[in-house]
Amino acid sequence: MTVVMIIAFLTSIAIVRRILIETSTTVLKVAAKVIGEVHALIIFPVVPYFALAIIYMFWFAATLYLFSSGQVLQNDCNAECCSFDLKLGKVNCDSCCGYSVHYAPHIGIAILFHLFGCYWATQFFIACSSTVIAGSVASYYWARGEISHDIPFHTVVSSLKRLLRYSLGSVALGSLVVSSVEWVRCILKALRRRLKGVDSTGESRLGKTVSSSSHCCLGCIDWTIKSVNRNAYIVIAVTGKGFCKASELATGLIMNNILRIGKVNVIGDVILYLGKLCVSLSSALFAFLMLDTHKYRSAHNKISSPLFPVLLCWALGYM
Repeated sequence: MTVVMIIAFLTSIAIVRRILIETSTTVLKVAAKVIGEVHALIIFPVVPYFALAIIYMFWFAATLYLFSSGQVLQNDCNAECCSFDLKLGKVNCDSCCGYSVHYAPHIGIAILFHLFGCYWATQFFIACSSTVIAGSVASYYWARGEISHDIPFHTVVSSLKRLLRYSLGSVALGSLVVSSVEWVRCILKALRRRLKGVDSTGESRLGKTVSSSSHCCLGCIDWTIKSVNRNAYIVIAVTGKGFCKASELATGLIMNNILRIGKVNVIGDVILYLGKLCVSLSSALFAFLMLDTHKYRSAHNKISSPLFPVLLCWALGYM
């Protein structure tokens, strides 16, 4: 009887495992086929990262201007710390008083808005990238007839044109929602850090409890919004609807297929993680074997330690 129960248990596990893995592997096979046919999908993710790098350079320059817009004033000090300078022939207080930078009230608001704009721009470019990729995959998936020679690059270009012409506002609204929730979370984190320095009185405990609970709730809301937005961008790319309508459709699709989406996401993430791990370890091994050759062990090109190049190749391979 025990043997029969063990066999039945193992058979049930095998059946459930097959059902769970079959859908995920089918989705990954289709994704691999799309990448094999639409070659521009391999190159396209570089474009938003390059655009973000340019945005970050301008943002950093504007940040320097903002932080250097304050007025440098000498601090108040006692007459005891001042000394008479014989060379200048006057009392000198610079050595003990010091200076501080004073900002106008509107500068602080400008800095906060500037930081929020940076995060919004980051989310916006990530959303644009997701929408273009989803539109390219949809164009390939519903293409009629045989695969033409234009598909490897035409699908990405046409998806980018549709985004710029019809869906740019929807993507901007979605990224604004995510940025706003994340910004509120950052403000609550700053408040929690300040509350840690307060004495453990009843009022401070109440404040910490409220802060922790609100932070937890906002974390759940942020995760939910990001999940809905990710699927909403796909609906926007496929149907061309606005953000609100696309979010409604995406939420309905998630609720109607929650088990299927859950197992595809979980098992798909595990398979992708193992794939990334294999690629990164292979890159690190190849870098180590290359650096271990006679060319890089000679006196002219000698490398003192291959640890940093190997770790760098591993990190780049994992990314």
